[in-house]
Amino acid sequence: MKLDSRLPHPGPRVPLLGDVFGVDRNNPTQHEMTLAERLGPIFERKLLDVRLVLVAGGELAGQCNDEDNWARALAGPTLKFRGITGSGLFTAKTSDPLWGQARRVLEPGFAQSALRTYHAAMQSVADDLIEYWSGREVVDVHTAMTNATLEVIARAGFSRNLGLFTQEGADPQAQTLLVALDQVLTWASESTNDLPVVGQVRGLFQERAFQANLERTRAFIDGIVADRVSGKEPASDDLLGLMLDTVDPDTGEKLPHQNVRDQVLTFLVAGHETTAALLEVTLWYLAARPGLAQQVTDEARTRGFDYSGVAGMRTTRNILNESLRLWPPVPGIFRVSRKDQQLGGYDIPAGYAVFVLTLAAQRDPEVWGPTAAAFDPERWEAKALREYPDRYFTPFGTGPRSCIGRAFAMQESALLVSRICDAFELSLAEPAAGSDPEMTERGTLRPVPFSVKLSARAAV
Repeated sequence: MKLDSRLPHPGPRVPLLGDVFGVDRNNPTQHEMTLAERLGPIFERKLLDVRLVLVAGGELAGQCNDEDNWARALAGPTLKFRGITGSGLFTAKTSDPLWGQARRVLEPGFAQSALRTYHAAMQSVADDLIEYWSGREVVDVHTAMTNATLEVIARAGFSRNLGLFTQEGADPQAQTLLVALDQVLTWASESTNDLPVVGQVRGLFQERAFQANLERTRAFIDGIVADRVSGKEPASDDLLGLMLDTVDPDTGEKLPHQNVRDQVLTFLVAGHETTAALLEVTLWYLAARPGLAQQVTDEARTRGFDYSGVAGMRTTRNILNESLRLWPPVPGIFRVSRKDQQLGGYDIPAGYAVFVLTLAAQRDPEVWGPTAAAFDPERWEAKALREYPDRYFTPFGTGPRSCIGRAFAMQESALLVSRICDAFELSLAEPAAGSDPEMTERGTLRPVPFSVKLSARAAV
């Protein structure tokens, strides 16, 4: 079977170059979401002789989640991330024995009992953030959420305080980490969507720019591992201790230290970036809708901020889910066909990878209803969910390669959002241009940096 030649595509198609006018290097997935409105639930883009099939409809995207017919494909920005995270959980090939070993070793680290243990570290970051913001009239949300999510991972995962909320500022190694992460995320996104030849030349310069910082970051992580192994840092039941001390039940072996470093880098890159994106989107909507922020505050003051209280915050989690639905931090995933088959009436040969555009599929009116493009947390109430049983919602991926840290990220996000709303009344520092935040893409989907005005919320 050959790839179907009848697939819709953005025109005009230029001889040899292909759909060169259907590419947006800076905001590729948002542009593709717009194309889907015109081309339908499945279409293709062609650059030179490379054809990329995009799946934008919720029903077809759901079919691509069927593990019997489809599998995860390592491509696009995820493939680029291998340059920093190596054989980490997010970027290792499924066939890599270390992927399965690491997954088995780490799964207990994300169970409910482990999340209860990490909650104290999450609370300490929330305390520091609230104190850091106290007395300020305007704050940069992008920087604050980047710092908060990095601190949560560092403290809960590796028992390290990066100093990102101290008046003195972070230590030089943490600053290097911030610069390196920003550069690799930008490079991963832009180089994936560059035009041939031009992009390759640009990529060489970008790669040189971040390579030195990347090596210093790896040395920083190696130092953390070495300090724990040597006993300089005390043993702990954090994620690092789990990776260093746990014997894989299948192989009887521990993870090699180099792979431990890859996993640490994976949590720092994928974990902080995606959660920070979720928090920024959510805080934008809360700042734009004071009544919604008041609901979060009321719930927080009723339930409290211990582990069980945060885990049961239904209103807050509905808001987080709606933010994830409209603006998934990972806007799409690649899936490879396990066999010759049809998708949406078009032939897809075995071994061919398609790009499931989560950003479009999660707001498809066919599976989410006529108001699918609107921000409405109440759609997550049980009665509303029953109206659309075939809804598509996979912001954390699907199948055995879905995000292992999903519960961690949601607990962290619910705690930080509820603590912020309890402490402050929020409003956008600049008037909103529309009903949704303006988004930017750099491997992930995050709001264009914005600030909020703060005023202390009255205590009960």
